[in-house]
Amino acid sequence: MEYRELGRTGLDVSAIGLGTEHLEQSRETRDDVLRTAVEAGVNYVDLLYVEPDYWEDFGPVLRPYRDKLVLAAHWGSGPRYDLDFCEHTFANILSRVGNDYVEVAMMTMVDEEGRWDGWVHESLEHLRRYQEQGHVGYVGGSAHDTSTAIQAVNSGLLDVLMFPVNMVGHSDEENSALYQACVERGVGLVAMKPYHGGTLFFADGRPTGITPAQCLSYVLSLPVSTTVPGVKNAKELCATLYYLEATDEEKDFRPVIADIHGFLAGQCVYCDHCLPCPQGIPVGGMIWLLDYSQGGVTDEMMGWYSDYPAKASECIECGDCVERCPFEVDVIAKMRQAVEVFEANAG
Repeated sequence: MEYRELGRTGLDVSAIGLGTEHLEQSRETRDDVLRTAVEAGVNYVDLLYVEPDYWEDFGPVLRPYRDKLVLAAHWGSGPRYDLDFCEHTFANILSRVGNDYVEVAMMTMVDEEGRWDGWVHESLEHLRRYQEQGHVGYVGGSAHDTSTAIQAVNSGLLDVLMFPVNMVGHSDEENSALYQACVERGVGLVAMKPYHGGTLFFADGRPTGITPAQCLSYVLSLPVSTTVPGVKNAKELCATLYYLEATDEEKDFRPVIADIHGFLAGQCVYCDHCLPCPQGIPVGGMIWLLDYSQGGVTDEMMGWYSDYPAKASECIECGDCVERCPFEVDVIAKMRQAVEVFEANAG
């Protein structure tokens, strides 16, 4: 295992970390994953608050390995920004890890510029207090919007940034600017979604032939401190850890970069190059939600859909988005599917 500095924190973290959000709901699976990870030298673990029951089970699995780990615990969860909720859930995580301490407190999904003047600064007051009390080492934030992430890094308020880094964004100049800002500011860059949520492996229902080793090799060629693939079980973790023994030929990502559009033809990567939509439909977000719903539609997903400023049923099938899409996605068909999934049986 290779270890890298986590920005200016002075912490050394494994180049391959562990995301725990998608771990299967099984004590045996979680124990297998943690044991396999630690034995391979993984020490950076990202802890996203899920449900109280999750932590009642996961805490005892985590604690035996605590002295070998660098933990990043999230402040807030998904769309929940209520400070009382953040305080309650964060305290719950602290109480479960074994020593009431996490190396990084990660403010979750800081994706809107307007949030900086309110929620972020109010959250920082809480987290600085945790630091003073010896419960938190450093403060970070996760983001998905590049311009907001650059603002966050340049603010000087974050020690760590968690951001999607993968081959899909290779030619994005803003991404390069963000990576450079992290280097200049001494902000540790944690690469989430190295497989782009799995879409690098399957395009339009067919295998692409892209491998985890190629994805990780690309990510780790950039100035990132660690990457945190979100695995479901030990089998998926082992597929990720194969990178450590893969040959240079197996890790060569250059053929993929050279023809990324060919590899992913027909697969939406949520890049929003299809916009603007004349009806105001957030196409990338809509298709992301549609893809996410394949595991089952929840009330939370229906809530997200209802919050969109324009619904899929408002699509006039003008074809502008299809012409702009660099990945040849049949957007019109996707909008029809979204109507069936989120509107046909609603209410």
